[in-house]
Amino acid sequence: MTDNRFNKQPPPAPGSRPHSVRLSQLLPGRRSDGFKLQQQEQTIASIYSPLPSGSHTIRLLDLLPGKWGDDINVRLQECTIAEARDRYISISYTWGEPGTVKQMLITCNRSRVPISENLYTLLRRLRRPERQTLVWADALCINQTDPSERTHQVGLMGEIYKNSKETIIWLGEEADSDDTGYRFLNEYITEEDSISMGKGAPPGVAWQGNDNGGDQRLLDAYLANSKKRGVRAANDIFGAFCLIQSFAQGTSSSALKFLEESELTGQYPYLPKTFLDPSSKASRVWAGLARLMSRPWWRRIWVIQETVLSRKATVHFGMLSAPWSMFARAASNFARERHSLCLDLAGTLRGHDILTQFSDLVLQIHDTRLHHQASVKDVTLLSLLWKFRPLEASDKRDKVFALLGLTTDWQGMPPLSPDYSADVGAVFVQTAIRNILMSASLSVLSGDLEATLNRKRLTDIPSWVMDWALPCLPVEIERVQSQKMYNASGGRTSEVSFHHRHSILHVQGLLVDQVIAVGDVSRHTQISDTCAVIRQWNLLAMAFEEKRGNYPSGCSYYDAFWRTLVGNLVQMASVANSIDGKQTAYRKTTAEDTEAFRAWRMWSRCISRDTIGRTASFTQRDLDEGISSIHYALKTATTSRRFFLTRSGYMGVGPKTTQPGDKLYVLENSKVPFLVRPHSVLNCNGGLSMMLIEPAGGDAGGLSNCCFNAHSCHRLVGDCFAYGLMDGEAFERPGAEVVALYLA
Repeated sequence: MTDNRFNKQPPPAPGSRPHSVRLSQLLPGRRSDGFKLQQQEQTIASIYSPLPSGSHTIRLLDLLPGKWGDDINVRLQECTIAEARDRYISISYTWGEPGTVKQMLITCNRSRVPISENLYTLLRRLRRPERQTLVWADALCINQTDPSERTHQVGLMGEIYKNSKETIIWLGEEADSDDTGYRFLNEYITEEDSISMGKGAPPGVAWQGNDNGGDQRLLDAYLANSKKRGVRAANDIFGAFCLIQSFAQGTSSSALKFLEESELTGQYPYLPKTFLDPSSKASRVWAGLARLMSRPWWRRIWVIQETVLSRKATVHFGMLSAPWSMFARAASNFARERHSLCLDLAGTLRGHDILTQFSDLVLQIHDTRLHHQASVKDVTLLSLLWKFRPLEASDKRDKVFALLGLTTDWQGMPPLSPDYSADVGAVFVQTAIRNILMSASLSVLSGDLEATLNRKRLTDIPSWVMDWALPCLPVEIERVQSQKMYNASGGRTSEVSFHHRHSILHVQGLLVDQVIAVGDVSRHTQISDTCAVIRQWNLLAMAFEEKRGNYPSGCSYYDAFWRTLVGNLVQMASVANSIDGKQTAYRKTTAEDTEAFRAWRMWSRCISRDTIGRTASFTQRDLDEGISSIHYALKTATTSRRFFLTRSGYMGVGPKTTQPGDKLYVLENSKVPFLVRPHSVLNCNGGLSMMLIEPAGGDAGGLSNCCFNAHSCHRLVGDCFAYGLMDGEAFERPGAEVVALYLA
């Protein structure tokens, strides 16, 4: 007879009614659907009473006792954060895509209300049959239909997570294709959990993340059981947790030992993928880890604050759980070994890609968590916007609002507060203005401004404003961070103003030149593609050399060309440790690096001719010659970007949208040059101008008189690298004249 306690999806309790309903059934369309949606909104609104204005009062869910298959019944109760401290569990989870997420009905304050299936499964996991459980869940504890309350409560979320006794990171419920190790329950469940299960609680296996021996017994049991033959689910989630736990112990040999492919070679697992059996133990473990990392939680912007500010965080997937600290130690240890073994370049480890993804995502969050716990006061809003730009939010405004509580350095200005009464475009414009004010620079203008991955840029924001809702390539984040090595304006500052009527940014700078030729976009999909693009770029440069001789700055075109490819920078190290995560250091190129570039050219040609594997494998000799440093710098500087040449012979790398006719400017208050394109003539006609930056020693943020002028405006194409113009040289040229530039 089957033990019903171990059923992954137990049937509803006898006599209960189905409580699953699609959100699409509640959306407006036909009249009946619109009426149903109105009824649902009225029902949801009826469960709330207004919270005291401006107070630290919150709502908590009182999750009433019940067995696994029972309906969920909760009550909302109000209390201050101070009164609730250490009494409740906060949860970090994903809501799902609006309009498509499955909805489940629960009873809240005696009313039937819909919640997302993901929240429903989590509440069912947290519920206990013998006692009540206090939970804070934003979807129910905040009246989402009240913008004023939503704005105020979002401002309190940092305090809410700081004061909970634990934050549950919910990756999601298990599926039939997931092996979560039910066969280990009888032997390794705690006595307390066993008694609770007997009363109707869900099963659970928990890693402790310490050296008390319990985790090792789980790993030993898994290793012994894995030798047995038998059909297993495609995704070995239990094995993935064991892999993470082994890496957390700090020994890669034990972490990889149970992935040994004995049925094929008797050795593990430095083999081409073609040698691995898709149904093998190793393949199922890698699939399990990929399943963990594919959960939407890793792509949601709000999880950063929720994890960073929590005193204790625990990761849950179905019935399995482990402390966040175990994930963080595993990520740090793998990152350290990855670089020492050159696995990130060789690409021959079977699970290299998914382990790298795991390490990068975890350390990205954990680095911020450690900084916050250490009360480091150097985290700016702009640095967070870039660090977490790839993450998503169902409300685009949250790409900014979700990071306000993590900003520790407001650069001498009052902190920003979320404002859900402002539309998305207004939030992004104000974010750009505020960053210019805080940093007294134009650094917020840097970065790829155009959409990627078939996404569309907002149409109601000016060209110089970043659409933070758009994702970007990880290499773009590193490229923008490396710009601190430049100083194109030579430290020169001048007044910047914002013209409200047409959102025009008024800046000062030098018109250096005009683009007359561009190369293909460098995709960096394969090394052979990279070599082909560089050959095409080199032909353009050689044609200029034949006509002009030396480069405008006096060096040879060959020297200017290879330094342009790497942004005149060489990567010194990419260090990963348990404190700071991944930190990349650069230095300016020197004459000695010419040989390293030549060695890279030879290496890239050899790799591109490898028609069998096409794997970018480095030897120790390659590393000693500096090939890997050149490779990383080149990839950072040129991925998804386009080579260009100007009328007077300057060469550079700019956005993929660069085209002949674009103008090259070096702006005051900026570390890098910019490409702009003539746009239109706009008349302010009395639009108020806000002074953003005054010359050194002046005030910032004052209001100027109204502007009645017509302005010839340009669109900002984006920042660029232009060799010979990155350290203030443009301002030292004879006849250099600073002019006004209006960006719309």
